[in-house]
Amino acid sequence: MQAEQSLSAARRSAEETSENKEDKAETALKKAQEQVTTARKNREAAQAALSTNTIAYTPLTPTYPAQSTGRRRALATWIASRDNPLTARVAVNHIWARHFHAPLVASVFDFGRNGAQPTHPELLDWLAVEFMEHGWSMKHLHRLMVTSSAYRRSSVAASRESAAGPPGSAALSRDAATTDPENRWLWRMNPGQMEAEVVRDSILHLAGELDLAPVGYPLPTAFAETNRHRSLYFECFPEPNGASQFAELFDAPSPTECYRRTQTIVPQQALALTNGKLSHDRSRALAQRLAKQFAHPLYREEEDLIVVAYEQVLARRPTDEERSACRAFLAKQSTATKGNDLAFASLIHVLFNHNDFVTIR
Repeated sequence: MQAEQSLSAARRSAEETSENKEDKAETALKKAQEQVTTARKNREAAQAALSTNTIAYTPLTPTYPAQSTGRRRALATWIASRDNPLTARVAVNHIWARHFHAPLVASVFDFGRNGAQPTHPELLDWLAVEFMEHGWSMKHLHRLMVTSSAYRRSSVAASRESAAGPPGSAALSRDAATTDPENRWLWRMNPGQMEAEVVRDSILHLAGELDLAPVGYPLPTAFAETNRHRSLYFECFPEPNGASQFAELFDAPSPTECYRRTQTIVPQQALALTNGKLSHDRSRALAQRLAKQFAHPLYREEEDLIVVAYEQVLARRPTDEERSACRAFLAKQSTATKGNDLAFASLIHVLFNHNDFVTIR
């Protein structure tokens, strides 16, 4: 119909055209007639196809062979083969960085000539070979690292080690701190900061409220404050509101740069643990849960109360100086709140704000 309308318009134009434009009008008329002829043939072919009962059709998108050419498989096989040790070296560097809080190659995103040199090239090569020779088993690599003497070294200062360490260990630690302050030679364990997900999950777990049930779909970030599922199930995207407010304060993961997590220490983190509803409510829940283990309301002895709070929250026993400070704090809080329950909850709330709680040693 469109072609016939164009032909009619061309005929009228040819009849009304002056002699000077007659050739141009004839050309347009001839072109319109050819378009009508082509359109009629296409219509006849379409009508013939409609009258034919067949499942064959002309695809609207590109078609691909039914059998794979094997090129993608060949590429994947080459990437994960012993002939390409780069893959194993990169994987080892990532796993090492997660356990030791510092990679062997600082530029985890670049192993080329523009990247950083490895601090321990022989160790990196040995671990890569060990990884490949054990069937590319990450479980074997994890076990190898966490059972090593380097991983089990203490990260505390020499003054703390002097009391519990072997003779001369404090002096050796002080000498190493002077000659190798950046710990390039792994004379101690690198302290690391908890990721945002670990901080939230740890608080919920201590209060006995963490929901370990698996979730098969992403949870909206708006529910992070009220939902008790593990943090890894919540949405994470680079657009605004891609992470909860709590996660943003503790360096939420970046979906656009997943090769290494950033670590920052800002005042807002302490404020979130001090004034946030999550830590405030969970400290009371943990206090109530621990109170059931003691003769309520006396909790046996005050020393037991302090020790169990430190062991639960900080995973260590308090020092003599900390015991004295806690006794004074409980006495002051008991007078202010007129009860031991709220005083104990306040102590746990303080421990949630302790540096050792958010630090992995």
